[in-house]
Amino acid sequence: MKRFIYIIVLICAPVYSYAQSFQDFMHSVNENNPRLQVLQKWLEAEAVLVRTGVYPSNPQLSYNYLFGNANTIGDQQEFEITQSFKLPGYYTSKSDVQQLKYEQKQALATKEKREILYNAQVSYFNLVSLFKIQALMKVRQEEAMHLLTLLKQGYEAGEVSKPEYDKGRIFAVGVTSEWQKVQANIKIQQQYLMQLSGDFAISKYNYPAHWQLKPLDSIQINLMTNHPDLVAAQLGIQQAEKEIKFQKMNSLPLLEAGYKSEKIMNQQLQGIHAGISIPLWQNKNKVKYAKLQTEWSKVELLQKENSFKTQISALYNEAKALQYNYEQVKLIMEEEAVSESSMQLLESGQISFSEYLVDSNLIWETKKQFIENEKAYFVLLGKIKIFE
Repeated sequence: MKRFIYIIVLICAPVYSYAQSFQDFMHSVNENNPRLQVLQKWLEAEAVLVRTGVYPSNPQLSYNYLFGNANTIGDQQEFEITQSFKLPGYYTSKSDVQQLKYEQKQALATKEKREILYNAQVSYFNLVSLFKIQALMKVRQEEAMHLLTLLKQGYEAGEVSKPEYDKGRIFAVGVTSEWQKVQANIKIQQQYLMQLSGDFAISKYNYPAHWQLKPLDSIQINLMTNHPDLVAAQLGIQQAEKEIKFQKMNSLPLLEAGYKSEKIMNQQLQGIHAGISIPLWQNKNKVKYAKLQTEWSKVELLQKENSFKTQISALYNEAKALQYNYEQVKLIMEEEAVSESSMQLLESGQISFSEYLVDSNLIWETKKQFIENEKAYFVLLGKIKIFE
């Protein structure tokens, strides 16, 4: 029993470590990516801004000293303090509008964050596919070098013609060139991933084993609450509705109250100050515009919802097709007959060198295409997750 558990642990441990490597990388991107840090600081600044401008203006205090003729009325002193303000509902409605604008900015920041994380996933998957191609290239290069050795020996023994030997040399040079190109691309991608994740070192690369293609219905049901563009559009409707109330309050008169005192001819005069603005030139189209903005926002939300549903349906169908192709080709690739090299057939004389090149290139292109399809499938899954 202990031996059985030990075997299970050995089998599961690599899968867990691969998943952890991907999750740790994405966590590092989320925490250390420079652009995401900028977005966080921007939101912090906007959170402070949303609490400004929602209070009455500062009170005004004035003092006047007027010099007069000492033989007649003498000097005159004036003191006045006033406070202007809107009706209380004005400030609460303005605060509501600014809060909804801030929440829309949060939704836009979430959208950009998801795009950054998606691009990081794509770069990570590119590197996974490059490492898989590297493993294939290693075998292919070893075969090319072995083939070149056989052809050289056959050429020196007079069993292989000069053109065939030259073809083998060209083939080996081409394989080596591809190998070097893959190596260079791996280094470039690794440096780029470190920039995205704040110099996070990745020990193992593999696709996330826990990723699954969810049913289309479950994705579309949660679209309104999960997709940042639709969340922002819904907040835009709420803001437009609050804007109507705000513009109505803004069209009401501005009130003013205060205290005033005046001293002249040794007499002290004091009393209250009151004032009201007359909204004679107030533009009432602002209220009308706010109402039209509400209607327009509702239509825009419906249009965006239908557009994203169509888009997610297309992506889902594409992912299903890729998934089927990926699983079918994977079964074929796992068969020994496909994975077996044609080198033994060449060495035994059952096929010619030209036939070997055709078979070798066919198997190589098939395996390479399988790796590309595998990467495309996971990249598409990552794009669908933006809508989740």
